[in-house]
Amino acid sequence: MVSEHITRLQGNSFQHREGTWVTVKEPIGAWGEDNFTIRGILEHLNVTKDRSDYLWYTTRIYVSDDDISYWEDNSVEPALSIDSMRDLVRIFINGLYAGSKVGHWVKVEQPIQLKQGYNDLVLLSETVGLQNYGAFYERDGAGFKGQIKLTGFVNGDIDLSDTLWTYQVGLRGEFLQIYSLVENETAGWTDLALDAIPSAFSWYKAYFKAPVGMDPVVLDLGSMGKGQAWVNGHHIGRYWTRVAPKDGCQRTCDYRGPYNSEKCTTNCGKPTQIWYHVPRSWLQTSDNLLVLFEETGGNPLEISIKSHSTKVVCAQVSESHFPPLRAWSHPDFVNRKVLVSEMIAEMHLQCDYGHKISSIQFASYGTPKGSCQKFSKGNCHSPNSLSVVSQACEGRNSCSVGISNAVFGDDPCHGTVKTLAVEARCVPSPSIGFSAMK
Repeated sequence: MVSEHITRLQGNSFQHREGTWVTVKEPIGAWGEDNFTIRGILEHLNVTKDRSDYLWYTTRIYVSDDDISYWEDNSVEPALSIDSMRDLVRIFINGLYAGSKVGHWVKVEQPIQLKQGYNDLVLLSETVGLQNYGAFYERDGAGFKGQIKLTGFVNGDIDLSDTLWTYQVGLRGEFLQIYSLVENETAGWTDLALDAIPSAFSWYKAYFKAPVGMDPVVLDLGSMGKGQAWVNGHHIGRYWTRVAPKDGCQRTCDYRGPYNSEKCTTNCGKPTQIWYHVPRSWLQTSDNLLVLFEETGGNPLEISIKSHSTKVVCAQVSESHFPPLRAWSHPDFVNRKVLVSEMIAEMHLQCDYGHKISSIQFASYGTPKGSCQKFSKGNCHSPNSLSVVSQACEGRNSCSVGISNAVFGDDPCHGTVKTLAVEARCVPSPSIGFSAMK
């Protein structure tokens, strides 16, 4: 459970120095002098070499009058076909967005609109996370495999796999580093109108004040689509506001047994992530620079900055659990003065930095039931549970409690493995202020 303080980024605390958000468009296709042209389709990672997630592929197609007549007379629609693609491709015809596809080596079939004469076909290949385990994963690659062709033409399909393609690595904004504190002023920004229609492939910039206090700071990017964000020149990371499937969440969570990525799924039907952490060490009191690159047309006017603090912390530890790591390096254990059987498990509770444990809402040593904020006493319960935990933890930022009969003064149920379940409440500590951040 968290509490939060919210500031809309379109308000006085988050705005461009001129009073508005500003924006600049990212060009589609080749934009720099370092592009190159070669025959055939090159593998994405071998070209980008970790310089960028983005690689532009550009070629030119000629459409004859006969093709146009054939499409009109036979109600045929030309299409772009790619045998296999990973991870994401965006397709542009004559500078206009035509469609996209996401997947791991999936086939692409995209209807396109062409005009008579020469047409520019631009493919933007993007990586969205690379495999880092499994046999021969380094050979997986990215981009395109197999044939790329145009279908629906009067003289049959047109194979583009061996034609001339122009390659451009990265974005112009990346190359110019318009997200940095020094270079951002050179980008040619223009004011963003409050009623502006969300635009794809756009850069946005604004300034904001840091929330007061010590609580962690996050950007709420729920109004955005897909892109990247920087604060004061630091890369926050990539964001992608995707909604999880509505089905598949379990009422009970059990991670036991073989690993499966479908275990313990939560938040079905909701965005997978909208909050992005901003370290306070990156922030100053005011004039903090936020720059975003947006691919799909999100609305920056709805972005907000939030400070979060944890109000409730819970833990559940059994006496059968292993002792903490520090116990294994203790001199008494190293010198064999203490046996493994004599070491006990411990519960560790900790509030956020600048907060303390104000009260213990629930504590039961025995056979407690339920989960965090829904704990209840079981058939076995030590009456000393609350007093022992309260004495060890209240008023502290963090605390540890041993899990044993000796700690709680008695054995509430002989022959039964006991568990300690605790729910604690955290509040800001008045002894730590904003100045402690510096």
